[in-house]
Amino acid sequence: MTLPIIIVGAGGHAIVVADALLAAGARVLGFTDADPARHGRTLCGLPVLGDDRVLDGHTPASVQLANGIGGVGSRRREPLRRSVQQRLTAVGWTFVSVHHPSAVVSPFAHVGAGAQLLAACVVQPGAHVGEGCIVNTAAVVEHDVTLDPFVHVAPRALVCGSVSVGADCHLGAGAVVREGLRLGADTVVGAGAVVIRDFGGGGVLIGVPARLLEHSA
Repeated sequence: MTLPIIIVGAGGHAIVVADALLAAGARVLGFTDADPARHGRTLCGLPVLGDDRVLDGHTPASVQLANGIGGVGSRRREPLRRSVQQRLTAVGWTFVSVHHPSAVVSPFAHVGAGAQLLAACVVQPGAHVGEGCIVNTAAVVEHDVTLDPFVHVAPRALVCGSVSVGADCHLGAGAVVREGLRLGADTVVGAGAVVIRDFGGGGVLIGVPARLLEHSA
């Protein structure tokens, strides 16, 4: 029997995750969130139950988790989405993968644990979507793309064929990455930017064609 799910986080991304899970027929108990101002609210018809102490009333054998923390471009030493998921995984919790029924995912693609494939996204053959990644609304991950763990491909972004994207990258809404390129870890690609050359990572790319705005500290 499939276990019920609690969503960790109660912000905007968590609502989208809840909607995808409900559309797929999952049983969702509600949300947790560190912000007490959110406690007691109702989102997508589900309650914000409290902070992570709510989990003390459950066990990993009775409940699974979904990551409701959005990928926000990292550039911090410990990206919050990754750190929360890894902290809870280390003490035995399992994070479910999320697959909206309208997502188009090739059976010849690999989707890692806890990845999230949201409404109307496309993942093509040979693509490798790593642990904890987000392929957001109407984003396209083309053939033979590799997304390392905790990459966020934002709404309507396009990752062309045979691209390699390092861990903790954020590809902004409507961004395009040309075929065959390599982006190093912790890269932020601004909304609408078009990346036409390799980048070693650890910085922000903006514009058409994309140029370096700043390197991470």
